[in-house]
Amino acid sequence: MALKKSWSECRSLFGLGDEARGTAVSSLRHRYVREKQQAMRYNQHAERMHYPQFRDALVRIAAEEERHALMIAEKIKALGAELPEVIPIRVAKESNSWHYLRTDLEEEQRCAEELHEDRPAISGEFPDVVELIESIEEDGKKHRAQLRDMIARSDPQALWPA
Repeated sequence: MALKKSWSECRSLFGLGDEARGTAVSSLRHRYVREKQQAMRYNQHAERMHYPQFRDALVRIAAEEERHALMIAEKIKALGAELPEVIPIRVAKESNSWHYLRTDLEEEQRCAEELHEDRPAISGEFPDVVELIESIEEDGKKHRAQLRDMIARSDPQALWPA
């Protein structure tokens, strides 16, 4: 264990971990903003849902996105960085629930791609951050499944039995 500590001290002395730390902080700051904005979008979409069960589901997803943002904020602070500013978003008014749900699914898919891209850059140096990202990815899979189900049930083109 003493060898590991002294290696960490050497790395710190020569700035060898600064690039990895910077990458992790940058990734986390970006993810923090995305999670906060997703929560805003879900809450705004929930207000416009026709079906109460869809509204409730979006509010639950928004709460999970807020929880993700809180966990990410803790990691950012632990790495000695400041939280980024989150610019509030306003969603455009759409004609029906299906459009809102489709937008939410597309955003969840974009976030999944970003998480997948970010993981290799930080995996060696920050296993706790990778663990957090994996947890967020798992929640994202559940969110996408819920959104697909709601989209299928609200599709304006779907043929419903009489």
